[in-house]
Amino acid sequence: MAVSQRPRWTQKTPNPGKRLFALGFLCVLLSGLCGTHAVHSQERGIAIVLPAGTGDSGYVASVGKRFSRMLSSLGFAAETLDAAALSEAALKPHKLVVLPMNPNVPLETARLLNGFVSAGGKLFVTYNLAHTVAPLLGLQEMDWLKAEPLGQFSAIRLDAPEIANLPASVRQLSWNITLAAPTTPRTKAIGYWQDAAGDSTGLPALFLGEAGAFFSHIFLPDDIENKRWLLAALIGHLVPPFQQTLAKKAVDEMTAIGHTDTINALTTFVERAGHPEARRSLETGKTLMEQARRAYREGAYTQAVTTARNCRETLADAYYRSHTSRETEGRAVWNHSGLGAYPGDWDRSAKELADAGVNMLFPNMAWAGVAHYPSRLLPQSATFKRYGDQLAACAEAARKHGLQLHVWKITWNLEGAPQTFVDELRNAARTQVSATGEPLNWLCPSHPKNVLLELESILEIVTNYDVDGIHLDYIRYPGRHGCYCTGCRERFVQATRLQIAEWPTDVLPDTGAHRAAYTTWRVQQITRLVRLVSKRLAETAPGTALSAAVFGGYPGCVTSIGQDWIAWAKAGYVDFLCPMNYAEATDYFTRLLVNQLALMPEGVPLYTGIGATATNSLLTPDGVVAQIHHARQLGAAGWTIFDYSLDIADTVLPALKLGVTSTESTPPH
Repeated sequence: MAVSQRPRWTQKTPNPGKRLFALGFLCVLLSGLCGTHAVHSQERGIAIVLPAGTGDSGYVASVGKRFSRMLSSLGFAAETLDAAALSEAALKPHKLVVLPMNPNVPLETARLLNGFVSAGGKLFVTYNLAHTVAPLLGLQEMDWLKAEPLGQFSAIRLDAPEIANLPASVRQLSWNITLAAPTTPRTKAIGYWQDAAGDSTGLPALFLGEAGAFFSHIFLPDDIENKRWLLAALIGHLVPPFQQTLAKKAVDEMTAIGHTDTINALTTFVERAGHPEARRSLETGKTLMEQARRAYREGAYTQAVTTARNCRETLADAYYRSHTSRETEGRAVWNHSGLGAYPGDWDRSAKELADAGVNMLFPNMAWAGVAHYPSRLLPQSATFKRYGDQLAACAEAARKHGLQLHVWKITWNLEGAPQTFVDELRNAARTQVSATGEPLNWLCPSHPKNVLLELESILEIVTNYDVDGIHLDYIRYPGRHGCYCTGCRERFVQATRLQIAEWPTDVLPDTGAHRAAYTTWRVQQITRLVRLVSKRLAETAPGTALSAAVFGGYPGCVTSIGQDWIAWAKAGYVDFLCPMNYAEATDYFTRLLVNQLALMPEGVPLYTGIGATATNSLLTPDGVVAQIHHARQLGAAGWTIFDYSLDIADTVLPALKLGVTSTESTPPH
């Protein structure tokens, strides 16, 4: 295997002894001068009604939480209500009710909603169109359609001139939809699904009627900014008094850009950088700022929203251009799909990343039970069967465009594995068991055959492909609830010689008499694989780097999931680490990073993870740039963005190219 010499960005980190004082000082400075954006009072009047007794309550709650966070970002404090406890009194304070994923709406609940609508209230329903709710919206459910192929439902083209500030289109990759049809001329389709090529499918995505709106799938977190504008436009149209709240929020936050909270702070930052185009954008933004404030004072709320958004975009441009590039810095992206941003075209993805100044790529090519390449150890994925060997295609593209390739290998977690493969492992007592005896779709880390499977599947990659490194993920237990299989008991007793009277009671994390010993033993099982991989990589493919995506909250992750990544760094098992510091709040992000940098040994770089598209994240591109700014100020060796996709390609990469990774802004040598 050809191994290229590692560039400087994977070799150099500041001396921890010299940086402790600076870290503490910068932490205080950042929280005092560059804190989170101001919190404004929030309008009430919106309720999110969650169904009772659903089979997937966790997912439903997550969908409801996404709605709540999106509404909060628009200025609304939505109240979450349980459908089982719904009453007229509970609905009375509200003007809009959201049903985010309600497959069954009992007659009594429907009666309450009917009364709510009759009194002038509005509904916003997504995905599930219960037969008791459909008539309230002037609709009937016709069918349920699965995307064939995946990509059939990739975006929504919108057309409703009567709705102010409605985006022209919103991207969303949905895997199925609910097909509905109007039962009254007062309800009409205002959005249609487009496929991956941008062609209309002729299938309606969004309906608008007198009583509210219906969207034919759930609101997914992709293209989140446009989705927020879609939601704002809809609720402002359905409930006109909400327009003032929307305008106030937009005007209040139009000058809170990146790590600057006020127009004065932004002006200082831009002037200090001295970039001519940034200064021009700043002056244009200030003009728009005054126009937006004037429109708000005059009660022209839709105009205020439009102008405030234009103002924020212009000021963000000034902010992006006021950052400079750094020569020795790890600039990485995770890619969860293993397909890049453009399935079937790794060359396009690699070129796009290189053009944006990214120098490291972590593509997810294998889990514990499935691979996107022709593995002799793991089952082949649907991705491999459709698009071919993704690791080979990615490696070729990465070499062509000068990207370091670190293959993202998920350990232990059997998500996506064929059921026959999982069943075979479970029948052999190789999968985890929870404290309550429930099977978990994870390999048990203490089982010798599982350790061997993980080790050999990693060595298979470096033997057959030209890669720069292996990047471990899920290198941990799923949580405090695993693993408590009989094999763990036997191996724990053999290793410790402790007497276990009652299993797993004696080793449970909060109350077990031997909880400390079991915690230590769990940590050893995870560390063993890291140690073995490090040793065998050095023997099999010298120069191949080993890294890992790790939990940001250290040392809590040691006891909760058995992941002691600081110990790995100190023992020399890893070449660099990427803590997943997925946070929108500046103070929390910096607290995590300060703690991590203070603990890391000299010589092991840390590339902070930035959750641009993490679950339910509302992190904007200027928020991503702000976190890179803080990481640099605190002394991190680089950064890693989750997750390279069309969202990142369309929003974050262009922002980085203007300053953070711009070759034009690189200081002279």
